[in-house]
Amino acid sequence: MRTGELDVQNDVLSAIWFGNGFFRSLGPPATTRFKPIWWKATCKPAFSFLQLKAAGGYINYGDNDPNGSNHRDVYYYYVEGKHDFTPKFYGAARMSEVFANNGFPIVGNGPMGTYLFGDLTTQYWRLSLGAGYAFSKNLVVKAEYSLNRGVELDGDPRDQEDAFALETAFQF
Repeated sequence: MRTGELDVQNDVLSAIWFGNGFFRSLGPPATTRFKPIWWKATCKPAFSFLQLKAAGGYINYGDNDPNGSNHRDVYYYYVEGKHDFTPKFYGAARMSEVFANNGFPIVGNGPMGTYLFGDLTTQYWRLSLGAGYAFSKNLVVKAEYSLNRGVELDGDPRDQEDAFALETAFQF
């Protein structure tokens, strides 16, 4: 996936969603263009007792900062599984992680203003555990707990971003 070169003044953010945020310029105001290139591979092995999905990828970020290089290599992966305990009740788990040695805007479950436009993150992981009940093919109730951890570029931990969610989904 690639966006092509984006104009800092006219585009500001990419249309691509990554890490609960978008790609943006990492350079100072003199930077006029930035370009994320995103590679991803996925697999879905088939098991009779488990739905399993996995993906991994690489992001190559660059810009035209006249003061220096803001090049970044970002690596990520996720593995998720869903098991139907009964025809109506299921459990699911997902583990995902992002690595960016020089820091990158990764919002995760943190405040958008802080982690998209401020502090850069070098590593972020999330473990989500959930369960759901399908009353019918059109009505599902779900619950999820998400444990989120990470490290900012300056070494400070990101450890106050856990979440619990309840959802009712109705399809018509």
